[in-house]
Amino acid sequence: MSTAAPSLPPEPHCLLIGAGIVGAATALQLQQRGFRVTLVDPRPPGTATSFGNAGGIVTGAAVPTATPGLWRSVPRMLLDPMSPLKIRWSYLPRFAPWMLRFLEASRPSRVERIARDLSALSNPAYRAHRPLLKLAGAEELVRPVGWLKLYRSQASFDATAADQALMRANDSAFEVLSPEEVRQLEPGIAPDFAGGILSSEAASCRDPGGLAQAYAGAVLRNGGRILQERVESIERPDGERRVVVTDQGRHEADLVVLAAGAWSARLARQWGERIPLDTERGYHLNLEPENDVELRRPTYFVDEGFVLAPMADGIRLTSGVEFAGIEAAPDYRRIRRLLPRAQTLLPGLGEQVTREWMGWRPSTPDSLPVIGRSAHDPRIIHAFGHGHLGLTLSAITGDLVARIAAGQPSDIDITPYAARRFSGARG
Repeated sequence: MSTAAPSLPPEPHCLLIGAGIVGAATALQLQQRGFRVTLVDPRPPGTATSFGNAGGIVTGAAVPTATPGLWRSVPRMLLDPMSPLKIRWSYLPRFAPWMLRFLEASRPSRVERIARDLSALSNPAYRAHRPLLKLAGAEELVRPVGWLKLYRSQASFDATAADQALMRANDSAFEVLSPEEVRQLEPGIAPDFAGGILSSEAASCRDPGGLAQAYAGAVLRNGGRILQERVESIERPDGERRVVVTDQGRHEADLVVLAAGAWSARLARQWGERIPLDTERGYHLNLEPENDVELRRPTYFVDEGFVLAPMADGIRLTSGVEFAGIEAAPDYRRIRRLLPRAQTLLPGLGEQVTREWMGWRPSTPDSLPVIGRSAHDPRIIHAFGHGHLGLTLSAITGDLVARIAAGQPSDIDITPYAARRFSGARG
């Protein structure tokens, strides 16, 4: 089937499946180009995966998850109960095909291409958010304070040479910090690090769920609709309209955007697209700080494998990549074991846990999102699979989807993000 832009009526209606940060940002972008929009999600906006991340808008993110030599570390990480990687063994048969694709993506030649394509989206990421923040009245939620990575040992700091080379090759803005510069930047952190890397043009959101809700609120004020319904299928009764069938009714639309995060692949499979999307389950603890604890920006403690991030309601400890699918119950044991170490590295953090949370990062094996028209239906547009960068890439994804929907050109070549890049996406 052709993927050329279909003809649209004067005021086209676009229905977006998914009201997380990607769906809400995309809806706002579509409204700016004259579309009527409806967001459909069984949960209130911003209350699923978009709620619980570390709040980073990581401008200049260039390094994919799969890098050369990573495969050597996988067996050791799987056997270490404190490792940031966990696979539930009952899930392994379903997970193995994804993992093989992931390891194939770690070849040096693939990593260079993926880094280039990832940077094309992430370099303008914060810039794409700014007009949406203003439109939503949410500018106070985001601060341009950077994203910090800290390394306890000289060996782990030296091991960043390849990552730094990728970042330089793709115009990522970053600074290499000495131990003294780390102490000046974050005086509240324990002073025992060999060095750090600051993504200097990144920003921090102090309430990621609140930002998604602010974007969704702006959609409503601009005349859009939000329906709290569960999508069951998409019907194609003729060449002009699509019918989205939910647990509560049927809704016609000229275009459909699939932005359902971890649940997107199941819907795409209904029209013949088999996209290798899995869920990197992530966890957080929300902590009540004590005394005058100070943390100015999200900080990734690389050797320990966790992030501490300042939020509107406390300090968020995020960690872990667990592969167990969507249905399995949460397992908070590992992140709870990390709390004493986090308290050592950020004195005054305290012990009062005000929330435990788990979410599903929708991840592709090559670390790139799926953006573009469906190869099977030009009236369906993909916008999912952002992995660890959903908040970061939401606004630029929305801009690209809106341009695709309106038949407008973009400075970014969207070919690398098409579902057709996977051999399983037939057609």
